[in-house]
Amino acid sequence: MPKYNNPRKTWQYENEFKVKSVQLSLLDGVQVQELAKTLEIHPFMLSRWRKEYRERKIVADKRKKVTDIQKQQKEMSALKTLKAENAKLKQENDLPKKVATVSCGGTSTRYRFIQRYGQELGIKALCSWLGVSRSGYYGWRNRQPSDRAIEDGELLRRIRAIYDANKGRYGSPRVYRALKKQGFAVGQKRVARLMRENSMVARVVKVTRRAPGSRRFLASGENLRPDGGVPVATNRVWVADVTYLKVQHRWYYLSVVMDLYSRAVVGWSLDESRTTSTTKRTLLSAISKRCPQPGLMMHTDRGVEYRGGEYQAVLKRNGIAHSLSRPGQCTDNAHMESFFHSLKAELIRGRVFRDASELRYALAGYINNYYNRTRLRSGIGYHSPMEYEQLAA
Repeated sequence: MPKYNNPRKTWQYENEFKVKSVQLSLLDGVQVQELAKTLEIHPFMLSRWRKEYRERKIVADKRKKVTDIQKQQKEMSALKTLKAENAKLKQENDLPKKVATVSCGGTSTRYRFIQRYGQELGIKALCSWLGVSRSGYYGWRNRQPSDRAIEDGELLRRIRAIYDANKGRYGSPRVYRALKKQGFAVGQKRVARLMRENSMVARVVKVTRRAPGSRRFLASGENLRPDGGVPVATNRVWVADVTYLKVQHRWYYLSVVMDLYSRAVVGWSLDESRTTSTTKRTLLSAISKRCPQPGLMMHTDRGVEYRGGEYQAVLKRNGIAHSLSRPGQCTDNAHMESFFHSLKAELIRGRVFRDASELRYALAGYINNYYNRTRLRSGIGYHSPMEYEQLAA
């Protein structure tokens, strides 16, 4: 047996010697340090052998040793197996829900569903659930595409181009109208089907309106448009309102003036406070751009920012009559409420702004370039506000 007296040389011990040394150290009354001294090995070495013996890195017979890598591989293999089984069970649970969406469709609709989800859920299971044969499905899949399918593919490319150009803000009605404006004769239900099959859904969020601070209303003033009618020309009726937007835990107030005839935003401003100065600046901007003739009506709510002396002076100086919504009746100014809903759903919600400058830049792009010039409004025959004014000129 070699001696442990030459630190310059690494001694190689047989597996059998290691096993017997460990077994001796496990006997009652045997101390590791005394045994190591007797065997002429270092106590730390014997302790390491004991640990490897417990971990089955050294064994008493000729079986293959178990290493850390092998243990990890076995554990990873078992984990992958469990994940695969869980995924399969989840697919089996979700299968009836997905199949229910096409269970009433025709054979071609079912085949398209199988083609889309076959790799994920299994072709055999889907064919069984949908009541079609696998041979029929494979025959349909290997068949040359029909003229209708080729047309659907080309139409889908155009639909996706419109959808992407509007950043996912258009649903099937507006996409259908946009296609008609481009000269394509296509049915609205066909557009809706292709969008539904390809998971193209317009951005729709629930927008709530709750003032961040107290708001006072003045009782004086009357509603000059009780029927809520729409004017027949530009610069006849303007509507205005203020909404609030939050940036980095701080409120900012967006004041907007809209021409009710074309739904065009003719003036807007963003400020840190909700005062008469904010709404006055917005009104002056709109007057400067549109140069309205006397007789214009301005409809707002009864907030103090519209009933202040400075604001009233501007209205009087420019011959503008002031109409006020009834207290607690937000529907009297429904067109502005609709605009704010679209703005928040399509631009604000789900987006984080670093500061007011970034918010102001985004608002300018949305209002001046997209909303006024491009976005189709259903209330004006699916035209953009600027296009609608040009058609009426």
